[in-house]
Amino acid sequence: MIRYEKISMPAASMGEVNPLADIGNIEYIHAGYETTDNISPAERERIGKGMIHTILPYTIEDNFDRVRKIREFDAAILENEYLRATFIPSLGARLWSLYDKEQKRELLYVNPVFQPANLAIRNAWFAGGVEFNVGIKGHNPLTCDPYFSRIARTADGQEVLQAYEYERIRGLVFGIEAYLPEGSRVLYIRDTVENVSGSDTYSYWWSNIAVPETPDTRVIVPTTRSFLSTYDEGHYVLDKVDIPYIDDVDVSRPTNLHRSLDFFYEIPEESDERWVAAVDGEGYGLAQFSTREMLGRKMFLWGQSAGGRNWCDFLSDGSSSYIEIQAGRAYTQLEHILMKKGERWSFTEGYTGISCDKARAHSQNWSEAIDEAAANIRKNLGRDDLDAALRDVFPTDFVSYDLLSLGSPFAYLEELERGEKLSDKFDFYKESASILSFDFEKLVRDGYLPEKMPDQYPLSYVSGKEWYERLKNSTATPNGEHWYTYYHLGVVAYQLKLVDEARAYFERSNSLCENAWSTRNLALLSLYAKDTKTAADKMTRAIALCPDCPNLYPDAMKCYLAHKQYDAAVSCFDNAPENVRARGRMQLLCAVALISLGEYDKACAYVNPEFRMDDMREGEISLSHVWEDLYCAILREKHPEMSQKELISLQKEIYPLPRHLDFRMHDEDEQGL
Repeated sequence: MIRYEKISMPAASMGEVNPLADIGNIEYIHAGYETTDNISPAERERIGKGMIHTILPYTIEDNFDRVRKIREFDAAILENEYLRATFIPSLGARLWSLYDKEQKRELLYVNPVFQPANLAIRNAWFAGGVEFNVGIKGHNPLTCDPYFSRIARTADGQEVLQAYEYERIRGLVFGIEAYLPEGSRVLYIRDTVENVSGSDTYSYWWSNIAVPETPDTRVIVPTTRSFLSTYDEGHYVLDKVDIPYIDDVDVSRPTNLHRSLDFFYEIPEESDERWVAAVDGEGYGLAQFSTREMLGRKMFLWGQSAGGRNWCDFLSDGSSSYIEIQAGRAYTQLEHILMKKGERWSFTEGYTGISCDKARAHSQNWSEAIDEAAANIRKNLGRDDLDAALRDVFPTDFVSYDLLSLGSPFAYLEELERGEKLSDKFDFYKESASILSFDFEKLVRDGYLPEKMPDQYPLSYVSGKEWYERLKNSTATPNGEHWYTYYHLGVVAYQLKLVDEARAYFERSNSLCENAWSTRNLALLSLYAKDTKTAADKMTRAIALCPDCPNLYPDAMKCYLAHKQYDAAVSCFDNAPENVRARGRMQLLCAVALISLGEYDKACAYVNPEFRMDDMREGEISLSHVWEDLYCAILREKHPEMSQKELISLQKEIYPLPRHLDFRMHDEDEQGL
């Protein structure tokens, strides 16, 4: 049975969408990596393929806050006599809860709050439940956005929940179908990805499963080999290790590990044992298993360091901890898989609660723990062949659909542009059209993009060669030859890596009507070309053209700092609107400028134990560095005879970094796990 109802929780606001185009400034997608000698040449060849250089055409979601108020969410609930599964279509179709009615226990980590934080390629991400990631490393671009959802029914009354969307960077239609038949102790999820881009494209799939972290949690997986990814500032280090013991440490137990880590488990390709389980001290927990297409399994943990514990609290309300177990199409998340034009992936997952013999599940004999978890999965499934049991479980003869919710307007827009349906499996309804797509609908229907006032914020973007040609054709019409068309031409040219053309289009846009958006983009292009003076000058002009846009100010501060115009950076901060000055990111950038000017007391007014930065980025350690720089500089004035090493030691003693400001995912002074 599937029903639709409201659930409520304390929730922060996502805020207004950032109107600025991603001209190379999303640092998350530019993180590099290195591999050790334990990674074979063949494995190394797979790593790094298919990475992206911009999140365009998506907008950035970085205007969220940490003020939580009770908010209602529409939820789709599947329930039988054993399980109750709760999905939230408006939040990326997240499987929010999976409740075991027999044991009266929750199988997933259910976050008590909705709290976005800067952990994804569009910035905003939230912890909890099961997230279905498609297309690109760095979480689903639509993870905080609404999906299309509907109930599909067969003639004999069987019901399947469908939740689906269109991923615009890769050109993929994707979706999940959830099925919980009567008498089943397994929730079935069928994942589908269709390459509708018109050409070969790279793709990706990982189901990201948050489970509670207890003092005695153990993650069991049917292998003795794993890739190990460690975090350093701005990049990853990928190694390969034997498990479950590394230097006599049982790494199947997350609480044994100090730093944040990814274990990408290497289940042999020829094996049919495609599963991972997380159990508590009593042997109870969640198991995820799948058809053979899901090659990879993973454990992510925040670790027991101050930074890791702080991240866990920062993403929730501080009342509980979690780890993630994951399942994907590749062995690691530094890989993308090439999908042929028109290719469709379809694979099935099962989620179930297991109650293992605790002595066997926690045995020092790894094989015994593996056998115990595997036996429990098969007991709940009622069959020995996992792959075969999952392949024939879903009904397919649907005769009716009840639409529950609408997703973004861009799939319908794409169908309008192409003149054909994107998918024969999922329907994208005309009712999804909105203000975000209206301008581009007019471009398709009437042949030109309507002009806007230059102080109006851009609401959305398009990308790809087809849209590039339509926009160029628009400039040949009387109604389309204006600044706004050339602005969008510049954005699409940048997405297509035509940087010189993008610069020319932004300049043309400004020549027709000077505007903050093209000016800011020209500033960033100058910044990346190391022309910091031009970058700073243009950002000054961009703010003058639209002083009310809060997202212009951090870009301006970065340009001033890059050109060492510290007075200009402080002036930019002081003259910004109050709501901009209140942002921790702006205060940190101002503190950097003040430190460079030697105005340490003023810097302390911002960087102190009361400081808060809502959009701290995963892996970012700028705050700890600025803290050290500031308080070492203060101590240097008192102790000019001390070496830098002595100053750092004294700083840690007198002015230690407060725990709630420690977001370091690795200890820079400590080796090992």
